[in-house]
Amino acid sequence: MHILKKFYHYVGLASEWSGRVVMVAVAVLIVTITYDVFMRYVFNDPTRWSYTLSYMLGTAVIALGLPYVYYRNSNVRVDVVYSKLSPVGKLIVDICLTILFFFPLIFMLTKVFGQDAWQAYVTGEIATESVWYPLFWPFKTVVFLGFLLLFLQGITTFMRDVISLSKGGKEPW
Repeated sequence: MHILKKFYHYVGLASEWSGRVVMVAVAVLIVTITYDVFMRYVFNDPTRWSYTLSYMLGTAVIALGLPYVYYRNSNVRVDVVYSKLSPVGKLIVDICLTILFFFPLIFMLTKVFGQDAWQAYVTGEIATESVWYPLFWPFKTVVFLGFLLLFLQGITTFMRDVISLSKGGKEPW
């Protein structure tokens, strides 16, 4: 039990860290887009790099933000039925939906993003729609790491929920 608690704690710390990275990335994204809009409409000279950097940062924000949101249990859900359930009922729903949907989907996405990042690294893939042709593997690796961390966070949350259910809905540790 002590090992599971430590594992949950350390994965949670990594998720918190990813949330902090997202805060910085959002600030950079805002500055990038603001600068491009300013250059475009004030000086009629849009940047050539803003689009590529914006979609890379935006995707990284989403990929790295998912583990943080899942760790904080801040995901959006329809609470019409869920909110009326007892704590044990909520745990049963969470466990069943995690097994049926979360694990298969996130495992598959993590695997695909990992293979895609590796392929981009091996082939030296570049972003051809950009004039500055950045390498794609760092961007794709960030997306893979975000989903890998989300998968690990899902495992630890699942373990916490199962332990909590075994204790009748009480806190697991």
